Amino acid sequence: MISSGTAPARSARTVAAWSALLEWVVIGLLFAASGAWPVPDVNETVYLTKARHAADPNWGRGDFFLETPDAHGVFFRLIGPLTASLSLPTAAWIGRWLGWLAVAGGFVHAIRPLVPGTCARLVSAALFALALRQTTAAGEWVLGGCEAKVFAWGAVLAAVGEWNHGRWPTAWALAGGGTALHPLVGGWAQVALVGAAWWTGTPWLPHGDKRAPAALWMAVGIGLAAAGVVPALALSGGATAAEKIEATRIYVVERLPHHLLVRTFADGLVARHVLAVCVWLLLRQRLPPTAPRRRTAALTGAALAISLAGCAISLAEPFAPAATRGLLRYYWFRLGDGLVPFTLAATVAAALADAGVVAGICPLPVRLVRTLTVVALAADIGWQSSHWPLPGRAGLVARADTRVDAPAWEAICRWVAANTPADARFLTPRGASSFTWLTGRAEVVGWKNSPQDVQSLLAWRRRITDCYSRDGALKGMVNSTAELGRDRALSVAERYGADHAIIPTDVPGLDRFGWEMLHREGVYAVYRLPVPTSPAATPEP
Repeated sequence: MISSGTAPARSARTVAAWSALLEWVVIGLLFAASGAWPVPDVNETVYLTKARHAADPNWGRGDFFLETPDAHGVFFRLIGPLTASLSLPTAAWIGRWLGWLAVAGGFVHAIRPLVPGTCARLVSAALFALALRQTTAAGEWVLGGCEAKVFAWGAVLAAVGEWNHGRWPTAWALAGGGTALHPLVGGWAQVALVGAAWWTGTPWLPHGDKRAPAALWMAVGIGLAAAGVVPALALSGGATAAEKIEATRIYVVERLPHHLLVRTFADGLVARHVLAVCVWLLLRQRLPPTAPRRRTAALTGAALAISLAGCAISLAEPFAPAATRGLLRYYWFRLGDGLVPFTLAATVAAALADAGVVAGICPLPVRLVRTLTVVALAADIGWQSSHWPLPGRAGLVARADTRVDAPAWEAICRWVAANTPADARFLTPRGASSFTWLTGRAEVVGWKNSPQDVQSLLAWRRRITDCYSRDGALKGMVNSTAELGRDRALSVAERYGADHAIIPTDVPGLDRFGWEMLHREGVYAVYRLPVPTSPAATPEP
């Protein structure tokens, strides 16, 4: 006989399930509102072309960057079949939505123990999206294009949720999944979990019946982490000590100092990050202490300790530059850049949900304060809508193409894709980053497409300076190899096996080069280069 309470209980569970699903979808839409830029976004030209080449080596065959060792093999194996079976823009949009929903799922799981009520959690999601844009120190981003770290952050936020629920072993395993997708995002989260567990006195392995399952989850986390870390460590294999030092200098000082060297961070970023930490700490004192809030504070504190360690290491650069840079290449500020916005959003939303806290902070009526907050967040979303690539909206430029004349660039690349041999290799303008994305053709070198293994990074710098530098430095480079003169351009083309070039038509003296122009679109023209083009005869110098 079925008890009379069974049906109402089942109905309540159904309502709760649908409510949770709706909350997840709406938060996913909020995150999409922040990250929906025109395709391709800045890193999609790197990650998705690599993924497609990994799934179909014939696509882009001969491209220097695509054929360098992979640092994110797990992500490429997962997303590669999608990029190979669909157009890259379609694959990017599908990957974006999967990434936004992954981050939303992790966020919901992490925020539930901290913020009561669906409406308050929606506010926290909007605050999180805003804080991610405005309160990072090193320019880390979570909501954007389709790349490995977006999915890794989804796993890390899910790990934060498990930690907030007091389940350290499963948190460790989820962070290990993030490490498999992106060794630095997930790896630092695993380090922070160890620190937070030590600070709060949480045992890694509980006593009693739960000990064996916890040990299994820890082993899973280690195994998943190894899938991401071991291939990344192998990128330095076979290189001499001098080569490693020089490659690290290129990576930290010349290529990515805006993420790695504190002294080069964009103006105001560090100050806003510090202010965000101060606001969190002050508001935290107003909220009633709970176990999840203490755990979140411990984890965020561990992330900030990692960032402070990065600052301390930076101070040693003048005295031990090689050793300092060797450490700084591990992105010490990345985890703090993600967890500080999360913790700030959770704390502000929880404070808004507590009428007593609002009344104690602000003399305005509680309802007015909440209304003004929602209006301000809605205005932010409205401002974000200016970059949404909605149907019928013209004139939007993908962030990957902000350094080129986008309409002419896309048109010339479409012509290249339709009218040049599949094995053609091109010299391209220095500011272009979407050439391979749009054409599927090989490129001698691209600034954005910098490899991560030692030997390839050294070769990348040689190619960059050969193609664009007058004096071997990475400052003051020209926009086109043709600007260095006809003989220099032909020498570079022969060295690297280039048989075509896309050249801006305003290059001085270009009409005297005597090269065959194949096509012109606006400020760009395609030329056939009159040089021997056997790659086998043009080894890397």
